[in-house]
Formats: sequence, structure tokens, C-alpha cells
Amino acid sequence: MSGIEIHKTEAIKLREPVVVLGFPGTGLVGSVAASQLVDSLDLKFCGYITSPDFAPLAAIHNYVPLPAARIHYSQKHNLIVILSEMSIPVASSMELAEKIMAFAKSFHARSIISLGGISLKEEENVVYVVSSDKDMIKDIVSRKIAKPIREGATTGVTGVLLTKGSLEKFPVLTILAEAEQDFLDPGAASKALKVLGTVLNIQIDTSELDKDASTVVKSSREKIIKSKISKKGPTAGEGGGMYG
Repeated sequence: MSGIEIHKTEAIKLREPVVVLGFPGTGLVGSVAASQLVDSLDLKFCGYITSPDFAPLAAIHNYVPLPAARIHYSQKHNLIVILSEMSIPVASSMELAEKIMAFAKSFHARSIISLGGISLKEEENVVYVVSSDKDMIKDIVSRKIAKPIREGATTGVTGVLLTKGSLEKFPVLTILAEAEQDFLDPGAASKALKVLGTVLNIQIDTSELDKDASTVVKSSREKIIKSKISKKGPTAGEGGGMYG
């Protein structure tokens, strides 16, 4: 065990909230989406997560240093957001998932929803979902909010939480937006947040992410064009997609 601890900087007086998670991954979608969610809904900082195995770094926002793995909440929206701007060590995934599950249950949380990216390369602009709760998936599919993943695998904290959710009959939902695997993808983060907003019936401002996405797309196209001009011979093929 790596000695993971969840520290509260103030009392969180919520009952049956939804707990949203955002960790780094494909396109950094989880971290970017969770950070935008905090800013859009003006969530309050209320805690952080530590471990001897975590990277020794601080995240700086609006000139203020903050723990890289931290907790925010909203009384108005009955929402808790746990986000990390550093990669979680594989060896810490199991313990962190257990701590998050216990933390959510201490508030009698309605569900845990994880935001992330996926690179299946089957369709563009698509958002997928996986859940331990069949009714949640049925509702999302019937409303045509996102597409379910029938077969595959998912790893890390999210993978452990999905398994625990299935075994313990606790609703865990993962929202995975198709994203670029090799660079930051604010467009995918925006799409994930739009699905989250629909699921929770909350208005989330994603205009900043959409603007950033346009800049990234333009920059990427220019790099691809320059790359094709400078390369001789056939281009290398892309690798296979990854499961969500």
C-alpha cells in the first residue's frame, strides 16, 4: 500500500451528491474536462489527496499554487469533483479507487462519474459510455446521448471503480470522448462535458474549450501538411486503437 490519504480542508455538507472524477489519460481529457467543470460552475476547493508515491508537484491556477490531486464541491449543484493534473502511478490505482469509493459512500453518493478520452479511431466526434449500472446505460442510449461499449477493457482507477461498482451494486459511469492520443484534445474534453451536462441536467460552459479546440486543430493540420511535404516515401501507418 502506498499510504494514500484524502484530506478535507473544510466540512463538505452534501447529501447524496454525484462524484465526478477527472484524471490524465488519452488527450488529457479527464483532467481538462474536470478543470473546466470546476471553473464553469465555480466549485469551491475543499480538499486534496496525498501519497508518498505521487509526483512532487503543485498545479498553479490564477497565480495560486494548488495540490495536483484535489477536491472541489458545489452546494448548489450537489456535486463533488475529484481531479488530478498528474498521472496516477499504476501501483496506486487499486488503493486510490478504494479510497474514492469509500469517500463517495460516506456522502451516500448517487453515483460516481469518470471523465476521460479514448482512441478507438472508429468514428469522429463520438462519445462512449461504460457503466456498472444497466439502467443508467439504458437511459443514456434511449436518449441517444452517447454510445455504449460492448466489449473491451479499461485500466487504472476507472477500471477498478467500474469493477467495484459492478460487484457492490454501486452506480459508476465512465464517459469517454474520442480523442487524439498524442496531444492535448480540448475538443474531446468539451464533448465529454456536454454529455455529462445532459446526464446531470446541468448547464456547463464549454465555449473556452471549443475555442481552444479550433486553435489545436488548425495547428495540427499545419504540422501534418509540413510533415508530408518534408517526408520522402510512404508515410508510416498508425497503430491500432485502444479499448475504453
